[in-house]
Amino acid sequence: MSLRRITLVADDYGLAPGVSLAIRQLLAEGRLSGTSCLTVGAFWPEAAGLLRDLPAAGPAEIGLHLCLTGPFAPLSPQLRIDAGWRRFPSLAALVRLSLARRLPPGALSAEIEAQHAAFVAAFGRDPDFIDGHQHVHLLPGVAETLALTLRSAGIRPRWIRRCGDRPRRILRRPFAVKSLALQALSLRSDSVLADVAGRRNDSFCGVYDFVDRGYGVLFERWLETTPDRAVIMCHPGLVDARLAALDPVIAMRAVEFRYFAGPDFPAALRRHGATLAPFGAPAAANRPVPAVEAPIRRGIG
Repeated sequence: MSLRRITLVADDYGLAPGVSLAIRQLLAEGRLSGTSCLTVGAFWPEAAGLLRDLPAAGPAEIGLHLCLTGPFAPLSPQLRIDAGWRRFPSLAALVRLSLARRLPPGALSAEIEAQHAAFVAAFGRDPDFIDGHQHVHLLPGVAETLALTLRSAGIRPRWIRRCGDRPRRILRRPFAVKSLALQALSLRSDSVLADVAGRRNDSFCGVYDFVDRGYGVLFERWLETTPDRAVIMCHPGLVDARLAALDPVIAMRAVEFRYFAGPDFPAALRRHGATLAPFGAPAAANRPVPAVEAPIRRGIG
């Protein structure tokens, strides 16, 4: 019997040194399928170099983790000047702006290009995939601007993360309400984002409330309810003061890291007939490439 292929992606690479270190260790040991990178933070330049030169155990996909929420500041001067965003808004404020159709598309496009350019400057190539910090890439106004920006700049990632799943799978998992909300956003964004990427995943999980009720048990529940080619997000990290200053999710990052680094994780994969695999085809197996100056791309506005 063939094994189900699971794509396990660690979010938030570049958030803080402890998060980046934990993700690099798991990648080096072949315990992740890939990671998505925050290019907006102060720790990104050093973290990017360490990831670029990492001798990974196998092919791993490196993606762009599009960020539009605080406590970070925009990379693009257009958002700071045109929209007055000295810092990104909170997620709740961004959602309100999104639903009220008050997001500035031109400045938002410039910010997407700036974050993409920061990735290209570090790796010398486009990201393997794109997703969103706190799933912002699915929001009304953001999804449309992302699609227009990618299309006009000639950027075609191998895949864009879809954060939904079939309701019958979602209802078999804990925290179904949040997952159903993400499914609704994903259904809405399907027609918008489908033609600007090589493919999109049909199954997604990893949603919970970041409270420790036994992460290993939760992860096995996800494995029980995912088909072949499912994408599971995770948030491993090592806790330090710099992480605590940036993000409220602290303790569970350490719990997740210990789980994925320990013996219970590979044992769970074996019990459920699963193996880790990239969702798309990683660029040149992510061999180190020299950093290059990012190209200037034309914005929308």
